[in-house]
Amino acid sequence: MDDAPRGRSASIWDVARVAGVSQQTVSRVINGKARVSEATRAKVLQVIAELGYRPNRLAQALAGGPARSVTVLTSDTALYGAAATLRGMEEAARRAGFSVGISVLEPDLEPA
Repeated sequence: MDDAPRGRSASIWDVARVAGVSQQTVSRVINGKARVSEATRAKVLQVIAELGYRPNRLAQALAGGPARSVTVLTSDTALYGAAATLRGMEEAARRAGFSVGISVLEPDLEPA
């Protein structure tokens, strides 16, 4: 069953429409809130799986949810060890559901 419009991922609105519930009910299920019957929760979870819905992290952050982001500041990425470490940090953070920003700080080349 693919009821999301072609060319885009399923949204919370698509899940609500297919499951026959409100967007707020889908949100309660996603966030583990208790005010949803087990039958409704099961139906929403089934539709989420069928549509391949994944929560939008940016939308969650804008709605006041946890930001779930990490910023790494570094002074040098030219060396293999530093680059490999950054890559490992990024992969681990992504697996844990965090977005990662990496900023390379330039050294101050002018004498003080």
